[in-house]
Amino acid sequence: MKSYEELLEKAKEWREWYYDGDPGTPDVAKSTEEAFDLINATLFGHIYQRPKLDAKIRSLCTIAALIVLDKPNQLPGHITGALNYGWSKEEIVELITQMLFYGGYPTAVNSLAAAAKTFEEYDKRHK
Repeated sequence: MKSYEELLEKAKEWREWYYDGDPGTPDVAKSTEEAFDLINATLFGHIYQRPKLDAKIRSLCTIAALIVLDKPNQLPGHITGALNYGWSKEEIVELITQMLFYGGYPTAVNSLAAAAKTFEEYDKRHK
């Protein structure tokens, strides 16, 4: 198994690619940075790298979960990641439409708004 430092470095590299640049750490006090490092090392350095489920699929699973949980503030980064993995805008909108029946109408509206804004920003960066 990789060391914590190796997982943290892998997470940093992967997150920079997935999020189209360094997403940084949420605006939190210095005392919580260690907790965010642990989250990043575990989730992005280890879980997303596990070979039994392709990371491209993991990105859609994450989006589906964030939609149903009504977390539109976390969606843009993961939508960007899905686009970087090659998912189309149409496929992402279809996923949001599918989740409408599990998360409800307001959740789908919030997710579609987050997706539209993310698509626009993504297109500006990738022209």
